[in-house]
Amino acid sequence: MASYECSLQGLIKGEEQKKAVIDRILGIAGNDSMMELYEHEIVFTPTVQTPIGPARNDDVVLRLVSRIETEQQISLKHRQWHLSMQGNPEPQRGRSVIVRPNTRVQLGGDVFRYMKSLGYR
Repeated sequence: MASYECSLQGLIKGEEQKKAVIDRILGIAGNDSMMELYEHEIVFTPTVQTPIGPARNDDVVLRLVSRIETEQQISLKHRQWHLSMQGNPEPQRGRSVIVRPNTRVQLGGDVFRYMKSLGYR
């Protein structure tokens, strides 16, 4: 089952506006935990890429995603990572939003060595 991601981008001036934006996100997402709002994302691209052109869309970009624990600093190597692959954006008929599927799989072990073994950098 695919999940969907909502991405919000913009500039926020000051703590008051930041609080208002976070309150709105929590209201939409129905989530009362701030921990899941902060993630570290590392983007990996294929080491060998298709030349620029229509076939370039076949190159899959993969992401390693980990929650950021605000109370303690955990090294990158010892965090719990998820491998994420985002699908192509799908315009929604009659709506002014674009939706794309997002598949996540939990990983263990040396994730950076794993990504290299898959042919990603």
